[in-house]
Amino acid sequence: MKTLLSALLLFLPFGLFAQPYQEGGVMKPLNVKDQFEKNLTIDANTQEIIIAFSKEQGTAIKTFLDANPNYLAQNKAVYIMDATKVPGMVMSMFMIPKFKKYPYAVGLLEDEKEVALFPSQEGKFTVMSVENLTIKAISFKDKW
Repeated sequence: MKTLLSALLLFLPFGLFAQPYQEGGVMKPLNVKDQFEKNLTIDANTQEIIIAFSKEQGTAIKTFLDANPNYLAQNKAVYIMDATKVPGMVMSMFMIPKFKKYPYAVGLLEDEKEVALFPSQEGKFTVMSVENLTIKAISFKDKW
């Protein structure tokens, strides 16, 4: 009995770390706050998720969305960014006011555990195609 308990305690921490989303996998619904402190929801209606992990990636996405202002609505897409590496003061004083000028919502991922669920590649942003929260395709882009 002690051996079983010891083995269970040894392997329990590995079960606590969630694996990144993969093609064919199912996502959990997710609510994140946008630049206006409103909920941006990823749910069964979402068909595409665009994730920026750096300022450069955000700039590439912004350039595309500025040139295609209806893209998010037409494609039932959401745009989210990794905000875990941005100091709070920088976020509140500079980035949020800048984002408030955007004509679309930017979801701000502020939980490292949530960020870790989204697959990434160095220097590229992630685009996930989903259907009813099932991940159909994952692509990594450096430009659109």
